[in-house]
Amino acid sequence: MLLPSIVIAQAVRNTCPDIVNTALESADMMCGNLERNEICYGNFNLSATPQDGVGSFYFDRVGDKVSVNDLSTLELSPMNESTGEWGVAVMLLQANLPNTLPGQNVTIILFGNVTIQNVTTQEQVENGEFSPMQAFYLTTGIGDSNCAEAPESGMLVQTPKGVGEVNFMVNGVEVAMGSTVMFQAPTDNQLNATTIEGVAVLKVDDASYPVLAGTTFGVQRLPENIRFIPIPNLPDAYALETVQSLPLSLLARPIDIALPLDKTALAELQNRIDNGLPLCGTPPFPPCNELPASLGGQMCVFPENYENNLVPLEVAQNPICEASAFYGRPAPEETSPAPTNHNNDDDDD
Repeated sequence: MLLPSIVIAQAVRNTCPDIVNTALESADMMCGNLERNEICYGNFNLSATPQDGVGSFYFDRVGDKVSVNDLSTLELSPMNESTGEWGVAVMLLQANLPNTLPGQNVTIILFGNVTIQNVTTQEQVENGEFSPMQAFYLTTGIGDSNCAEAPESGMLVQTPKGVGEVNFMVNGVEVAMGSTVMFQAPTDNQLNATTIEGVAVLKVDDASYPVLAGTTFGVQRLPENIRFIPIPNLPDAYALETVQSLPLSLLARPIDIALPLDKTALAELQNRIDNGLPLCGTPPFPPCNELPASLGGQMCVFPENYENNLVPLEVAQNPICEASAFYGRPAPEETSPAPTNHNNDDDDD
């Protein structure tokens, strides 16, 4: 009963701000009960193709939901003020989060001129290399905002609080993050990250590029797939107005938008990167206990990930993740077997 009113409103009010507001209301209303590893049709117009061999696949109306395992490609429509179209989709992914935390998921919001291709194979899921759609290719429009209220096309990603570092692959780049980040990709050989809160890391060719809150950074693969190069060469501050227009209302948890780093902070950030100094401490740098493992922080652990909740000795000193049921109390540790005494008392003089 609610859907016709949304469509009618969009048909009557086709100004850019109204299209954005109506699209976000539609996605919020129709995608509220999404399950882990599902994608929801939030606002029209979307075009989806299923994986080979998938029989029942219906994803052509607002509110439709399918398993990401069944999805091959998804194409969203850019802003069209004459038709009132602006594509929005919502995903909840497991990534590398434990199976024992079904209520904790990575939230992904796709909006505008976006195409996403699932490149995670069923074999990778079955052998535990990846969870469903943990690896994909992304392309987005750039600089295509029609008004101040409309964000540029992109993908907004948020990890749950207290789960440590979450990992996935985008355009051949390993992303590690515990934060809220917008990703854009003019081509599937490029990836730009804008970190709104927390810290993200882009890892390619044995190099790790930090993207702290208040900054934007990207990498691009050279022709012939030789290697990736950073673009720009140094971290840069993002434009605050670009971030403020993002569909943050669709995220799982509210956030405070980080202010862009000023020239002094950017220079200090580059100094620390160049000299291998910790990227943490006093603001605008994150607290050192929140630094992700990829940047030298200590990896938190989920005892639930181990048989009988026994944490191996090699990570027993690591902090327990805040989202764990064991947070705030010690977890059982695996103990090494007592050494065998090979001394032969009969040989004593």
